[in-house]
Amino acid sequence: MAQATAAPASGGPSASTASDPAASGGTSGATTGPSPAAAMVCGDEIRARIAQILALGAAPVPSSTWTGGLYTCTYRLPQGDLVLSVQESAEPATARTDAQAAVAALPGAAPIEGLANLGLPGYQAPAGRVSFAKDTFALTVDATALREPVGPHGISRGSLAYQVATDVLACWSE
Repeated sequence: MAQATAAPASGGPSASTASDPAASGGTSGATTGPSPAAAMVCGDEIRARIAQILALGAAPVPSSTWTGGLYTCTYRLPQGDLVLSVQESAEPATARTDAQAAVAALPGAAPIEGLANLGLPGYQAPAGRVSFAKDTFALTVDATALREPVGPHGISRGSLAYQVATDVLACWSE
């Protein structure tokens, strides 16, 4: 069952997810809520980065859902919806499969190669979807619903998706 929530104001998990067994860093697809790492996609740091990249007057306030180990954070922006999601799994191999599947159905989907993949399994589609696997998480940033060009610098949806994904990955590495 999906649990719709407003994004936590502090950038961390809401009080209802603080007791999540996955909060200790492991993931099991627990039904009580997303891990703190997954919840970061709706957190203050990512909200601020999206506002900075798109030169918004204020940080956007996303909505989120949690169902079946998938945490989804939707940013309703002036140019359309930007959707960040994290699929939590028990095994890194499953996360890699989930990351590839998140992009595979789109035309032109391909692995991200060279330095651009940051040493992680990563996949992209020119339409504006990027996915990376890190540990037991599959992160997907979907900008396909945004009108191009995006933001004041006129970037592509794919460039925005990649930039936001790398911001999340940087948070996960801290």
